[in-house]
Amino acid sequence: MAEISDTNVATPVEVEQLSRGDLFRQILIGVGISSGLALLWTMESVRNVVFRVLNALHIPARRRRRGSAYPAGQAR
Repeated sequence: MAEISDTNVATPVEVEQLSRGDLFRQILIGVGISSGLALLWTMESVRNVVFRVLNALHIPARRRRRGSAYPAGQAR
């Protein structure tokens, strides 16, 4: 049987003092990440609303002509 080691050993925590510039930089990074996530969440909400409206209106996809695997102007 394997020997059980003591995993609850307390390790000392070292706190690093930030300068004013580093603190301001970290705050700006946090605000930037938060605003980016808020923008993505807003865009997802708008996309969700648009697709729900289109689904409620039962608007089918546009199909004007059949698709072709060949480029236009070339013989089949």
